[in-house]
Amino acid sequence: MPGLRSTLANYDLDFLTRIARRWDVQISQREVESARQDLLENMLDTSLFEKVLEGLDDGAAKAWNHLVQKGGKIHWAEFSRIYGQIRDYGRASREREEPDLHPVSAAETLWYAGLAGRAFLRTEAEPKEFFYIPDELLEVAKNTGKPAPKLHIRPSVNQKPKWVARAEALLPDRVTDILAALRMRREIPAEIWNAWDIPRDFLYPWLREVGLVDDTLQPVPEALKEFFNATRGQVLTHLYQVWLKSNEINELRLLPGLEFEGTWKNDPIPPRRLLTEILAGLESGTWWSLSSLLATIKETNPDFQRQGGDYESWYIRETKSSAYLSGFENWEKVEGALLTYLLGAPLHWLGIVNLARAGENGKIAAFQLNEKMKPLLDSGELSGSDKENRVMKIRDRLLFSIPNFAPRLPRYQVARFCELVHVFPKESLYALKTDTLKKAEEQGLRLGQLIQLLEREKAAAIPENLRVLEERWSQHGQEAVIERVLLLRFTREDARAAFLKQATGRFALETLDPLCVVINEKQVDGILRLLNELGILAEIAGDV
Repeated sequence: MPGLRSTLANYDLDFLTRIARRWDVQISQREVESARQDLLENMLDTSLFEKVLEGLDDGAAKAWNHLVQKGGKIHWAEFSRIYGQIRDYGRASREREEPDLHPVSAAETLWYAGLAGRAFLRTEAEPKEFFYIPDELLEVAKNTGKPAPKLHIRPSVNQKPKWVARAEALLPDRVTDILAALRMRREIPAEIWNAWDIPRDFLYPWLREVGLVDDTLQPVPEALKEFFNATRGQVLTHLYQVWLKSNEINELRLLPGLEFEGTWKNDPIPPRRLLTEILAGLESGTWWSLSSLLATIKETNPDFQRQGGDYESWYIRETKSSAYLSGFENWEKVEGALLTYLLGAPLHWLGIVNLARAGENGKIAAFQLNEKMKPLLDSGELSGSDKENRVMKIRDRLLFSIPNFAPRLPRYQVARFCELVHVFPKESLYALKTDTLKKAEEQGLRLGQLIQLLEREKAAAIPENLRVLEERWSQHGQEAVIERVLLLRFTREDARAAFLKQATGRFALETLDPLCVVINEKQVDGILRLLNELGILAEIAGDV
């Protein structure tokens, strides 16, 4: 950034005199270069600098601290939107209006105090105008400036909300289920994804970044070993750390109700960093107002994902209205929606944030930090976590009931032999079927291996019928089929005999008894024609 000397070089003698008046110092009035040198020497005096900072009003002090927090520079478009404009005055206008004595904005106060300047700086593809603190003043400010004020986020009025979604940190269980399905190349039904409330477009890139699956979405064997050997806390820590710095996961593009056009790109990392840093400073246990959080960020750091405060170049369309959401006036529909999604999706899935809604199916109204998971925000790591010691149960009809927090390895192996058929709040239900057993056998798995694992891990009590099934299946494979068939029933044996004499060889038939024949549904029309030729009138039941 420009230094103090180059900043003062932009000002005429009148402007320098106004800065000197704010600093309460005398400067040369003979010629401008001497005045600059006098002012420069005084402005480098730490005691004078501290005195000037102490004299700032609340608005200017807030603007100053914001600049310091941002490393001494902020895009002028963003800064002026928050802290006001600087009137474009020449010397005559300054003498008439006295803007240093009667500033109309916090920005103007800093400007005429010489505490900040404006310049085009090349930090991106093209130069952008910044409001900046000269280097020497910034260096002193880091040690002597006023402490940055804490963000004021208001607690929710209702500290005992009725409609609460607790953050249970179930991602390790969900990931285990998904890894098993991917390994078996088995589709997870849409209703299961809906019950999880985790989009596959979010989770699959996450699994790739973590390294659990390759580009073809097949589990990586070595990574699976590490996954099952890790504690639950280590798994959640790794998921959190990878998500925090992931470029492949892009929450903005996953926002429901929005469509994105054009080739522009956004950086998904700054919004996560901003939000997690703010959350780290909040107390756990308190329900915090979501609207207050959004209002505070909009006031103090609205351009957290926009380079240069540019709200025109991203083509984002609202699906329901087909309207383009350009301009700062649509901040709530884009930035506000993104922050809400980060709270209600990844931070909730990771177990960090509990949610309170305005109604049973209402919008998020408040959030609360889960004390057990707050170390993720504070240090990025979990030193401990819930144990995976829940026992699965095997119900009638060979349904495996696997509770949340069951050991991941037995869960994974059961999921390879079974199909996930239902998800309840506290458990998942897997069904053992002939097609899933056949699929497991194709991958070299045997039901006996699963029984041995469950016994060794003490993961479930093994019912006798499962042992019998394993023995018969290993010897005979599939032994029975339940299917729907069409039945042609005769009232007389001679009628059946006449029909079979003409039908055998023409139709696919299966004789059940002296009066009944199983027929193929696709051949009903041909069979009816033959019966008519034989003078046999057949009645078709109403449900056929």
